[in-house]
Amino acid sequence: SGGGDARAGGGGGHDMRHAMGGTGMHRPPPPMDPNQKMKMTQVLQDPSTGQLIFKRQEVQSTIFRPSWNQPTMSLEELGEKEVREAMDRDASQKQSEEGAKHKPRRYEYLVKDGMEDDAKLVDESAKLDREWDDWKDENPRGSGNKMGDVGG
Repeated sequence: SGGGDARAGGGGGHDMRHAMGGTGMHRPPPPMDPNQKMKMTQVLQDPSTGQLIFKRQEVQSTIFRPSWNQPTMSLEELGEKEVREAMDRDASQKQSEEGAKHKPRRYEYLVKDGMEDDAKLVDESAKLDREWDDWKDENPRGSGNKMGDVGG
């Protein structure tokens, strides 16, 4: 008589669990710590023996990474790097200009830089000017590739 009442009378706890949305066997998962990595078990099968292999892995945070490239340095680091490179370029340019001052060049540039008193430099520059004038005489303006050889 007691067993019949339990089934027919509404079942007490069974109906209550069903009304609450489940059988009481399933619980919501505990809240996740955002800094904690998810753990996952991977099941593989050994191809030679057919035996199952269980590997426990941590799912990396790269799964939730944005699709665009993330910055690799702060703006402050970038600014420091840019300033350092600019200083290096400036020093390199000054060194290059200093070295070029004592190389032969067109006489008009020697006068501009106040180097027309250096006899050796003036002689080398005069040679460069002569070579440039000869080249200009051999290659008059407009005598470049005018497709004069095309056709037949």
